[in-house]
Amino acid sequence: MRRCGRLAGVANILYVYAVGRAGQQPPSGLEAVDGSSRIDCFDEGPLCAFFTRVDAEEFSQEGVDRRAGDLDWLGAIGYRHQAATAALMRAGAIVPLRAFTLFSSDAALRQWLLADREQLLHTLERLQGKQEWTLRIEFDPERWSAALVGRVDSLRALSAEIDAATTGKAFLLRKKRDEERKKASRDAEVQLVQEIEAEVLKRLACESVAESRERRDGAFPQINVLVNRDEESRLQELHEELTKRYEDEGVAVALTGPWPPYTFAGGMKDEG
Repeated sequence: MRRCGRLAGVANILYVYAVGRAGQQPPSGLEAVDGSSRIDCFDEGPLCAFFTRVDAEEFSQEGVDRRAGDLDWLGAIGYRHQAATAALMRAGAIVPLRAFTLFSSDAALRQWLLADREQLLHTLERLQGKQEWTLRIEFDPERWSAALVGRVDSLRALSAEIDAATTGKAFLLRKKRDEERKKASRDAEVQLVQEIEAEVLKRLACESVAESRERRDGAFPQINVLVNRDEESRLQELHEELTKRYEDEGVAVALTGPWPPYTFAGGMKDEG
């Protein structure tokens, strides 16, 4: 959670959704994170911050910790935050901020905008006219395991040896192949993600960030791409091609988006 200044004794603090350019209007007709309808903004030089004034006690670190197990409350905040940033993105370039980005006062927020002005402006320029999409790479365990034989030289050689072996030797070789397949699966998965990412970068003028299972705590790997709005149809076409290309290997490529470009708005300075 980002904090600026001290929260003690303050009735309301600022929950900030995003930063855009001065003059951009806040979205209307949306619920704010606290359930109200107040999403406000103010300009600081060439920048504009979008925020809601929330109860300091409820949204303090202690208040959030007390409700750590309240999935309804946390889920509602996450949904409202995402809806607000998505609406802002449709209206113009923004630097989306993570949920629970809090500032103690208008002055603290203005100070941060002033201190990080050049970086924020640079990020806004880079994100202008672009949106984030996600290619999630899903595996059917049985079909992917079988497909590894065609992808990995050592497994292919073992399979050929099994075909020519006697019954007893073939039994032992199959056990060896099963062990080798387990070892090869991770490397082959990484290679597949690299293949898909390389194809995306070859076909589209975009930035990409690949996330492995390890980085995603065991979830399917994914590739986040930052795409110009006028290239979204090409991304859709490429997605269809990739789906057909890897279907026989038990690999499904799911495309989701557009998202506010959280992945590509990193490097923002934390105020401690």
